[in-house]
Amino acid sequence: MSSPIRLSAAIMTHPARRARALALKDSLPELSLQVVEDPDPYGAGSCSARTAVLAWGTVAHHATHHLVLQDDAVPVADLRERVLRAVGERPAAAISLYTEWASATSSAVHLAAWLGQPFAEVCDPYTPCIGLVLPAEAARELARARPDVPQDDVMIAGVLRRLGVPEYVTVPNLVQHATEVSLTGNTPMGLRLAACYSTAPHSDTAPVVDARVDLLPCFSRSYGRPYYLERDPGSVSGWSQRSLLETLQRRDVDVAALQRTAARRSAGLHRAEPDLRPDIIISLWITAWLGGAELRRLLGDHAVDPSEVLDRRLGQIALANIGPGIFDQYMLPERLLELSPVLQTFAHAAFTEGVTASGVRDGRFPDHRSLSG
Repeated sequence: MSSPIRLSAAIMTHPARRARALALKDSLPELSLQVVEDPDPYGAGSCSARTAVLAWGTVAHHATHHLVLQDDAVPVADLRERVLRAVGERPAAAISLYTEWASATSSAVHLAAWLGQPFAEVCDPYTPCIGLVLPAEAARELARARPDVPQDDVMIAGVLRRLGVPEYVTVPNLVQHATEVSLTGNTPMGLRLAACYSTAPHSDTAPVVDARVDLLPCFSRSYGRPYYLERDPGSVSGWSQRSLLETLQRRDVDVAALQRTAARRSAGLHRAEPDLRPDIIISLWITAWLGGAELRRLLGDHAVDPSEVLDRRLGQIALANIGPGIFDQYMLPERLLELSPVLQTFAHAAFTEGVTASGVRDGRFPDHRSLSG
């Protein structure tokens, strides 16, 4: 019989947001949250890492696990119950309760949502930490850290790698990101909403496909184009970037035909909404199409027809966030929210075309003949 989970918890905040942190504490009385403020809020820069060290240092002596929320976390109402359930399934792991909708990890969340998996691996070089729970010993190790970077997510990732602690994110995400102006310089990155946030438990968890994902189609926020992440045990993060051309040629996909199809499918949206960057529209179509094709391949490996999973609500929630997530940093938040339904419809069509593309045989990607329509 496994040992009972004993959870302690804290909120890390800045004096400018103390009222918000206290409101969050009051909304979750069952967690007995401690509020930890930045010890040098008006010093050089805004160092989330120094506050994180203190927050992880509040781990109770009797605790088996410690949860830290940031003050801009918007958690589900039954957070404690769902965190305890997640920790019970992955007691030795770091469990993030959120990843933002344009992260590389969001791509893993999307596939996990369709496959019926309650966790996705964290595959970014940082640890998503708006809501994060760690084994107590890892928390204590973080409390002893001397930050050499200002970002808490980068610092935490380094410590967890050194300790060999595996990292996962819950599917669905249990924490949403509030939309206030960032205090750490991240406002230009956009709203950064959750990849797959849901406040209600879902019953559509079957069939569960236990598929190990080794190749993820992602979108590069830095370069505005899709790429692949491939599992690479020799790299620092366990994943390495691969170019779209290299990967698709390896899979016998006619990349030029894929790009032409994307351009045709994207032209109508650009005509209807000319303030959307045409190159990003094309990148959105390709990213969503690749997600569908990758899901088809994974399901094919387990002899599951895509029609058996395409009505899964969590998959639909994740899919709806691909378009807004990709365009997040390319337009003002008000305009993004206005256009979100259009982007969702567009991404849904691309994903559906990828997952149901003619010419797919035995789980393989379609060849150039199926991309000519």
